[in-house]
Amino acid sequence: MRFFYCLFYFLLLYAFIMNATNYIYPVASLNNGVIILYIYQQSTTCIELFEWNTITNTIEQILWSLFNPAGLQLLPNNVGFSFIDNGRLRVKLFHKRAPKAIDFDEPLFHINSLQWINEHMCYCSAQNNDRFSIFELYDNGVIKCLITEHDKDFMYPQKINTQIFYIERYKKEDSYFYYHIMQMDYPSKKMKMNDTSQATVVASFKNKPIIFLTMESEQKGFVLEHMDTIEDNSDVMLFYYHCIIKKDNVWQTKYLFSFEIPTYLLLHGEQSLYESILPLLPRIINNKIYFVDCSENKNYNLTPYYYDLTTEQRNKVIVPEQKGHYFVPMLCGKKMYCGGTKINSTEPLFICNNFN
Repeated sequence: MRFFYCLFYFLLLYAFIMNATNYIYPVASLNNGVIILYIYQQSTTCIELFEWNTITNTIEQILWSLFNPAGLQLLPNNVGFSFIDNGRLRVKLFHKRAPKAIDFDEPLFHINSLQWINEHMCYCSAQNNDRFSIFELYDNGVIKCLITEHDKDFMYPQKINTQIFYIERYKKEDSYFYYHIMQMDYPSKKMKMNDTSQATVVASFKNKPIIFLTMESEQKGFVLEHMDTIEDNSDVMLFYYHCIIKKDNVWQTKYLFSFEIPTYLLLHGEQSLYESILPLLPRIINNKIYFVDCSENKNYNLTPYYYDLTTEQRNKVIVPEQKGHYFVPMLCGKKMYCGGTKINSTEPLFICNNFN
């Protein structure tokens, strides 16, 4: 009887793996694009990190399969990388066999937008108690809370020189969330911690939800707007991309373009992405914004495009034909690569042919 139970379990597991959709996409590059780090997602519970040498065309798994790396960030000087594994921050140096887990003095949840300032200190947004706040984290486990309030959320921080930009979210009496992009001096020892009275409003999106603020400089940035509610039977999710720019000491907001993503990729399911929208976020490269869209595909397959900030036109990225999705391209050295639905190929990633 035990034999038949084990056989049934094996067949069930095999059927799940066979039905799951495999995805692959780049997350970082080294040595001017010679080395590319990429994620291979075999299922929603199994994602692996590989290293591809584009010169020798050799591939090596550089992280044990027991880890599920998300939000990978290279450390300064490219000595290693950090990642979030099931809510826990870990750091892996390239010359070490195993990653180091960083245990903090206080519990943090939903760490996002993590950026390293130096090899031992980073900043991020994370949930502590019931609110999202902005923290400095140290690799010895020390936490410093930079910005917090009991009735507001502070998310997606971006440090530019001595300034920090972030999204502020709070709820009004009408029960709607309201969203602002804020700016203030990056908190230091001379500045009172959590003193948000010194913050100024860069742009107000009122009750339009915004996420993933990206600042290019102290005068220019980009932000992603998403739908407020998603219907259960909706095939796609609609997103809007905006630019914020400071001219003559006045901040202006400009809508650039929209795109659609299949709902099943972002919501929990056998075909969803473990990192959700992270592999699909637009990237700004050489005055162009690369993104993916399924609105012009009857099968809802994602196709890569770029929006030219100079001409204000969108163009399709030329990639090899294949069935399935393409994800947002990444610049690795002097070439552009993108991932998507995994197919059998001598090279793990796709080269974009009309990049210049």
